Amino acid sequence: MAGSVEILRDELGIAHVRGGSLAEAFFGQGWACAEDRSWQMEQDRRRACGRWAEAVGAVALERDAFMRRIGLARSCERDFAELGADTRAMFEAYAAGVNAYLASRPALPPEFALAGVTPEPWLPWHSLAVYKLRHAFMEPLYRKLWRGAVLRERGPELVAALFGERSETLSVPPGAAQREAAALAAELEPCLEGLAALAPGDGGSNHWALAGSRTASGRPLVAGDPHRSFELPNTYWQNHLRCDRFDVIGFSFAGVPAFPHFAHSARVAWSITHGLADDQDLFVERLGAEELARASLRTETIAVRGASPVAIEVVATPRGPIAFGGRAQRAGIALAWPTLAEPDSTFDCLLPMLEARSAAELDASQQRWVLPCNNLICADVDGSIRYRFRGRVPVRAPASRWAPVPGWKPEHAWHGTVPFDALPTSVDPSRGILAAANNRPAGADSPYLGLDFSGPSRVRRIHARLEPLERASAEDMAAIHADDESQVAPLFVAALAGLRPAAPHALDALARLRAWDFRMRADSVAAALYLAFREQLTVLAGDALGLTAAGLGALGESAPAAERLAFAWNALPALLRARFVPPSPREAFDWGALVAAAFERALAFLEARLGPEPDGWQLGRVHRTFSWHPLAVDLPEARTLALPPFVPMAGDGDTVLCSATTPGFGLRATTVSVARYVFDLGDWERSRWIVPHGVSGDPASPHWSDQLLAWAELRLAPMRYGWAGVEAAARSRRRLDVPDT
Repeated sequence: MAGSVEILRDELGIAHVRGGSLAEAFFGQGWACAEDRSWQMEQDRRRACGRWAEAVGAVALERDAFMRRIGLARSCERDFAELGADTRAMFEAYAAGVNAYLASRPALPPEFALAGVTPEPWLPWHSLAVYKLRHAFMEPLYRKLWRGAVLRERGPELVAALFGERSETLSVPPGAAQREAAALAAELEPCLEGLAALAPGDGGSNHWALAGSRTASGRPLVAGDPHRSFELPNTYWQNHLRCDRFDVIGFSFAGVPAFPHFAHSARVAWSITHGLADDQDLFVERLGAEELARASLRTETIAVRGASPVAIEVVATPRGPIAFGGRAQRAGIALAWPTLAEPDSTFDCLLPMLEARSAAELDASQQRWVLPCNNLICADVDGSIRYRFRGRVPVRAPASRWAPVPGWKPEHAWHGTVPFDALPTSVDPSRGILAAANNRPAGADSPYLGLDFSGPSRVRRIHARLEPLERASAEDMAAIHADDESQVAPLFVAALAGLRPAAPHALDALARLRAWDFRMRADSVAAALYLAFREQLTVLAGDALGLTAAGLGALGESAPAAERLAFAWNALPALLRARFVPPSPREAFDWGALVAAAFERALAFLEARLGPEPDGWQLGRVHRTFSWHPLAVDLPEARTLALPPFVPMAGDGDTVLCSATTPGFGLRATTVSVARYVFDLGDWERSRWIVPHGVSGDPASPHWSDQLLAWAELRLAPMRYGWAGVEAAARSRRRLDVPDT
């Protein structure tokens, strides 16, 4: 029997979807998402399926070829066929809602006309592809390639020094692995042409929970914020979904049903941060006749706007698909990644999350989670708070953790994945505090989870803010979002202690830094001096150590220059703290000279940008948001699309108030908190949320960037959950007939 679903939109345009059955609710979620984000869904579907060149031309050819070679779309078709019946029904109902909206012949966003495409029917497995795309470049692929080049060209001492306290149990790579990497270089290098054309991912987050023993209500509080680039439209889509099986509100990915990352039901709240796990390996493969006989081969054709189609060969070895290289080079690099290696059961976890009645049930629902690896925090109205590291991490030899390894050597093979029960977890800690900020999980000496965790500065600052709280409220949680104190800046200011400049302007700048409270406020001159100095020292030290400049070969230069500089930026605190000096030639490396040169360059940068008067060098004048539109990056005609205004930012990448810069990019805030939330389990109506770019991706929509000012001012909007309040705040209503599926 056909049913119906109602969509109410509040004053911010946020969709509250109310259906009787599961099928009705997800039909409505699909409709509402397509209404708000039809272009973003089209864009991500094409990128995931290796069809972006159809819209933007040859500039996307290498990216499309990569997606075809690793078989991301094919893996999603396979995964969908393996899902449980309820999960398939969820994806099918969602796709039916998307297609019903498209069939209503809406006025499409301008991107469709600029790209010369029309929306095609949405298939259920397209949602899986969009989801995987959003996580494909957050994994260690680039880092392993770059680290392999540094290991080969600069030696194991430098590679070990890059990590410092970010990986306390680090062991130096063995010399044999170093020699092996050098021997393989000649085979690797021809395989990497075009890798820098790919778009490296970003991703970071903070989140935390307080037990009821520390809150005013006697029930838990959960809060946090994901960090990503300032993309238009926003990465996350706010919505609310109710049916006879659940009532859940939170953030979704456009094109993906349910709430994989941040949401709450009537009884349980959950949130994640990126786990930064080592869940990818790179195998160098010899592709002679013998090896090809054990591989599978096929040809795929990529359509290219304004040019002839391009045929590519796709090769899959027993260890994984060849991502780079092929028969022409007689060598390649195979990507081993759990979501490609076998059917990905992540999507079977989504419905149980919505229906969980307790934190324990939600935790148990994660046993089949594969992608991505996350730190999960959850809490329930009965007072329990829990932490769980979720995802699939391969078990393999230590040499595979660092760099590409030879595929023909059996000692590098995978031996299953880390068992769910062996992953780090915490249940109702005695101190009543849980927190994670992409840091290495506490006590995770075994099993091995990864090398590339973020430094501890953000999580330590969160703990420092939480420890004194005894009767905490949602407002106290929101105040932590705004924390702009840097625990890393003192290291860099201390490095200037021996500087004795003669110029008055330099003496004045040093005095400001020495009197600074290490708050990264938007009106702070000292904060601007610090950020400019750190950027210049990153560039100079990165070049001097051979981390970023020419000489690493195609392996090390496979990542774009900005990405290599970001690696150096993240490594610099450990290198500076240890005053690391490369073994050879020692006489060519001088930290004192680098610090002095970087400081002078920082002063010159600020003077050129902001004028000669240091009183005008406030951080917010150079540290501003940088919005970008994915279509405009690749299609010149799309550069006429409207962008939200740039706003001054406090904080940086080491503060809880995340506003990270990309070195060499003029101190602009390129990675920010793209959502903020507080879930109050004592009263859901006290929960709050905000995103910078609003609900819709269409500049013509009244809800395009209507949350930007509040986001910039660190204000949160009401998270309307009770349906009486939703009804009272509704600015529009739509009732849809749902076909019998």
